[in-house]
Amino acid sequence: MEEEGFVISNKIRKALFIEIASGETSLHRIIRKHRLIEQAAKKAAEELKEHGIIEESEEGYKLTELGAKIYGKLKGNEIL
Repeated sequence: MEEEGFVISNKIRKALFIEIASGETSLHRIIRKHRLIEQAAKKAAEELKEHGIIEESEEGYKLTELGAKIYGKLKGNEIL
């Protein structure tokens, strides 16, 4: 549950994770939708990337295999 705790322990990381898991690929749209501070959101995205939970491609952000597993666990335990 270490990585799951990392995701849900910070509201910005959690918001980014949920949006990306739901198919949103644009950090800019997530920032606008949740009215996040841009620097804080970019830092949170970088932290999620460093932990191997999300990745960035030409199409935008998406969950990694680890991120998908974490999403499944959190969803299954009704934490999200």
